Amino acid sequence: MSASPAQFLSPISAPKSGIGERWAPFILVTPMLALLFVFTILPCLLTLVLAFFETDILAGTMRFVGFANFTRAFTRGDLLNSIGVTLLYMVLTVPTSMVLGLLVALGINSLGHLRAFWRAVYFLPVAATLVAMSIVWRWMFVGRRGLIDHMLGPMTGLSDWLNSPSLALPAVAVVGNWQQIGFVAILYLAALAAVPRHLLEAAQVDGANGWSRFWHVTWPAIGPTTIFAGIITSVNAMRVFDSISTMTGGGPSRHSQTLAHLMWERGIYFFDIGGGAVVTLVLIALALFATFLQRMLTVRLEKAGTR
Repeated sequence: MSASPAQFLSPISAPKSGIGERWAPFILVTPMLALLFVFTILPCLLTLVLAFFETDILAGTMRFVGFANFTRAFTRGDLLNSIGVTLLYMVLTVPTSMVLGLLVALGINSLGHLRAFWRAVYFLPVAATLVAMSIVWRWMFVGRRGLIDHMLGPMTGLSDWLNSPSLALPAVAVVGNWQQIGFVAILYLAALAAVPRHLLEAAQVDGANGWSRFWHVTWPAIGPTTIFAGIITSVNAMRVFDSISTMTGGGPSRHSQTLAHLMWERGIYFFDIGGGAVVTLVLIALALFATFLQRMLTVRLEKAGTR
């Protein structure tokens, strides 16, 4: 008696997975989770604990003081000043580096030749040591003798940038933009290479001009890269320290002292471990808030074709 077709089409039951197969994913991610805990979560927890203690490094003692470190940090005035300076530095660097980085990427992407050369040129500031480059920029901004004063001083009337309360932070922001533009451009170049060519060709056949093709095809397609670049540049702007310490030292009169520099000053220079921990917690909170805000404001860019 021949077998019916239903017997051949009946589903085959999957073999039962053993204990090893069920635990394999957890075993594979355990090393990464351990590194994440040791180098990220544990330091944050220790910082939170240190913020409630008064630590004497020389005597090796710790005394619980509750919220006294928080009260002292916010009433002293330098913490609120550093928050304002950090936010202003973000305003001076993040939008500028994002826009100019995108323009540079579009320009390099449109070249027929020498793309690799110009990619390397714009990536050099990212690969260079920021402290060494900040020393070079400090020489350029030296009052009455630097290259910036000789070139821009006669035209703008601005001089001695690093010793001016209103020009010190913009001078440091110039260095920040100089370094970040190449990084953003490289990210956008990778995103532009992934834009579907057939969509651009179809838009061109339909008569769309260059701006329409960019706004309706390219811009939505590079939305995830825009989110990533915005978050990275914002976090980098919040934790800027090297150029501030090298060029201005937080001066003049704390007009260029960011949260990262204040954290170093309180925790390392003055041995105020509790005060430095409070500044660190504020910096972490601002970084998390900026990441959440940018994610909420740019979530629509992740969906191609929404324009």
